[in-house]
Amino acid sequence: MLSEAIGETSDVTGTIIFNENGSVLSKASVLTVGVDGLTSDESREDGFLRRSSIQTSRFPDATFSINGTEGLDWPLPSEGSVSFTLLGNMTIRDVSKPVTLDAEAQFTGDSITATASTIITFDQFEMSKPSLAFILSVEGEIRLELDI
Repeated sequence: MLSEAIGETSDVTGTIIFNENGSVLSKASVLTVGVDGLTSDESREDGFLRRSSIQTSRFPDATFSINGTEGLDWPLPSEGSVSFTLLGNMTIRDVSKPVTLDAEAQFTGDSITATASTIITFDQFEMSKPSLAFILSVEGEIRLELDI
């Protein structure tokens, strides 16, 4: 039976800024995740991921630099829910790759909350998979989910 390892952190910050035409201002639009604080229900696996896979002592943050959206109309709505895609470059350790995030935003007056997700691989970001005696196997995919 395969089980899913879930790592969590509350250390997520960032800003998405649009110009007057609704285009993303890419130099100012970055999401940052403090990966040095990732925890799961398996502390030995957490330690391996921090030390070997992500190398958090050298690279404590992963970033997603946003350079555009698809499916997000301008002007932004004041009410309701919208599904769209964030386009950008993700950097984990010192490796940057183009990535898309599928997002769902809820608009309530002046407030916006969103969730975004994508699937990346250990190989894509040149990370070693956990290989510890108590782990039978590790899939190559990592599902990232952000609550913004």
